[in-house]
Amino acid sequence: MAKKHECRVCGKSPLTRNEIGLNKKLVNPKMKEFFCLECLAEFLECETDDLIAKIEEFKNEGCTLFG
Repeated sequence: MAKKHECRVCGKSPLTRNEIGLNKKLVNPKMKEFFCLECLAEFLECETDDLIAKIEEFKNEGCTLFG
């Protein structure tokens, strides 16, 4: 069974594949602890809508980190 990841800040669980992929793509590909979408937006000082748009952009590029 796959490990259920939780947000390192707020504890939201489980994180989605897209949330984990975005952490790896935008912060560090070797991350072991991840942010949820809302906490990642705060960490990167942007809006969650910006991150959702990036997920779609990466999906359209064929990035395998996203589902």
